[in-house]
Amino acid sequence: MIRFKLLFVLCLGWVHVFAQTSDWVKDYLESDFYKTQFTGFYLYDPVSKQVLENYNGEKYFTPASNVKILSLYSAMKVLPDSIPALRYERKDGDLFIEGLGDPTFLHPEFKSVRTVLDFLKKEPGKIYLHWGNFDGTRLGLGWSWEDYEKYYSPERSEFPLYGNMATVKKGKGGPSAFPLTLADSVEYEESLFSRDFYENKFKIGSRNGSSTKVPFVVKDELIRQMLEDAVSKEVSLTDQKLSKNAKILFSLPSDLVYKRMMEKSDNFLAEQILLMVSAQISNSMNSEKAINYIKSKYLKGLSHDPVWVDGSGLSRYNLFTPKDMVFVLDKLYGEFPQERLFNIFAVGGRTGTLRGSYGGPTPYVYAKSGTLSNNYCLSGYLKTNSGKVLIFSVMNNHFQKENWQVRQQTQKLLEHIRDNY
Repeated sequence: MIRFKLLFVLCLGWVHVFAQTSDWVKDYLESDFYKTQFTGFYLYDPVSKQVLENYNGEKYFTPASNVKILSLYSAMKVLPDSIPALRYERKDGDLFIEGLGDPTFLHPEFKSVRTVLDFLKKEPGKIYLHWGNFDGTRLGLGWSWEDYEKYYSPERSEFPLYGNMATVKKGKGGPSAFPLTLADSVEYEESLFSRDFYENKFKIGSRNGSSTKVPFVVKDELIRQMLEDAVSKEVSLTDQKLSKNAKILFSLPSDLVYKRMMEKSDNFLAEQILLMVSAQISNSMNSEKAINYIKSKYLKGLSHDPVWVDGSGLSRYNLFTPKDMVFVLDKLYGEFPQERLFNIFAVGGRTGTLRGSYGGPTPYVYAKSGTLSNNYCLSGYLKTNSGKVLIFSVMNNHFQKENWQVRQQTQKLLEHIRDNY
């Protein structure tokens, strides 16, 4: 009898793990709308530990910006409460510094934060910038090559300035650029691209409107000159590494960066976050090193080994299952306060990329969307009318419909979950 009861309990546990898709969800996801695309859906109750819905939840999908959920988890596990801006030490009256990947320095969205700028301006001696800790490619693996000049794919670097972006404008006196260090690098020219691939030669024409934002090519001499112009004092490059006794200067509360990354789906912040994680665990900045560290130390329980290659989700190489996306969300939910998480994620009908969707009398979706051409994913937390908080992941790949149509169908699915669970 005891063996029978034990077997019965074990069988119940397996039912939870291999839960079947309900009739309504199955019929909905197999309707005519979904027949020509790939769709996965996984729904989990973190309190009862039950899998409530599983439709292709163990198949791999291109997650797009849902990868930022992994970047968020990485940062919250490794980075301190304030962003590490740079390492510094003084030698013979001069200041030696090196970057730690902080993306907020002189960034237009964080311009009110002057901690680093004021620190460097007040320094009485010369400033020496050590360069060479970034160990990687300027653009991520699997990024579309033609996106190099798009506002959503700035280059990664060890000491970012101005979000590694230039603003190019038209004017009666001729074209101009900001930062002013690049002022002489822009000209009027009709071109399919707003910048040369390898050089900081910018072009603005009729297709650009009055102004356009373009990533600049990160080079050590350019960063040195930009920093010198910003702090109004001499800055020199040096090969001399800082000692182990170097101090760390912190900039702003980390959650402010996480919130913008998740609400606005900021690719640059996501990429730099992985570099900052790498800087915390090693002597270099390398995304692959950060990813391998997080996977081996904190994500051993993933059922399916993901292909995870960048921080933003721009790469077409990334592959995740809905089940494993829920696994990471469950880790976040179990290890950090709900109030903090829900303040960082975009809120349906209220903030960020979800402002125009998933609305209602009261917020019920706190999630991260992910969009690439022919792909739309949404993963996060859902509050039901019965008062539960459920964790979900919906992944749609390889459709030829308009993105808003897929988003609309996803909203209908989540509304059903909200009203019936």
